[in-house]
Amino acid sequence: MRKSGRCSLKPKLEFADVLATLQTNIKIRIHKSIVDRVLDYCSYENFIPDDKEHYIVSFPFIENDYYYDIVLSFGDKCVCLEPLHVREKMKQRIYDIASLYKK
Repeated sequence: MRKSGRCSLKPKLEFADVLATLQTNIKIRIHKSIVDRVLDYCSYENFIPDDKEHYIVSFPFIENDYYYDIVLSFGDKCVCLEPLHVREKMKQRIYDIASLYKK
């Protein structure tokens, strides 16, 4: 039996609030041939031309397998530039995949 008569419910968080706490932006460099694919995940205002063939993109990212898999799906047309810890995890995942084919 409760002493205070108050109900102690936890506040409900909106999905957008939860997403904002999990999501960050990473910096990727992409080839122009995959612009349409990257636009599925962010708007063109996140793109800065780097040269005639490439863009630097502020890409929305959550550190989980799903988002790492998205970036890896861009293949050799995309390089993660920063943050460094995400870049290092990308390199490790690529190494792990390549090692499967060495045998």
